[in-house]
Amino acid sequence: MKRKSKSKNSILTIVVFIVIGIILFGYLGYRVYNDFFKDNTVHKQIDSIELYEYTLSENDTNIFKTYFKELTTVLNEKPINNVEYAKTISKLFIIDLYTLNNKLGSTDIGGLEFLHKDLRDNFKENMGASLYKFVENNLNNDRKQELPIVKDVTIEDVSESKWKYKDTEYPAYVVTAKWTYEKDLGYQSSMKLTIINDNDILYIVKGE
Repeated sequence: MKRKSKSKNSILTIVVFIVIGIILFGYLGYRVYNDFFKDNTVHKQIDSIELYEYTLSENDTNIFKTYFKELTTVLNEKPINNVEYAKTISKLFIIDLYTLNNKLGSTDIGGLEFLHKDLRDNFKENMGASLYKFVENNLNNDRKQELPIVKDVTIEDVSESKWKYKDTEYPAYVVTAKWTYEKDLGYQSSMKLTIINDNDILYIVKGE
């Protein structure tokens, strides 16, 4: 009888260790996934303009939210005033790209949704290796690094043009903009953007 009791205790001990092992393995697997594979650059969306795939996130700055509301108004007008459309997405692009303070890390690149889809991957790679290269991780909201916040954008000029892309010529707008920061940390503060009209949606294709 004692041998059977010892055998049962041994089996029970093995089962307990197996259960503990499964729990620990599951926890470690979750941590690895969360730290290395989960997309931690996704912000909570609070509004969108679905037809154009423009989104507003909870961490966007107040000035971005103001111009996003302005963009909604512009796009609800019939016919759409494309000059105002070009001006507004230029402001939003600049604010989102050069406001680094609200980004979660070096891969959380701003302004992508205003670019032509063919350019987004390359742009993201370039920005990750330059402007965003030293943006520290802020997933735990404990970053001490001082980063720029765009205060406002002024459109100085808009001119109509043409832009040839993949053997197709598109109507285009060239927008000249300047902007200020809440604190001047030495970042870029002016840019000329080229924006094309592709099937009634405006896309930024060039910045200089």
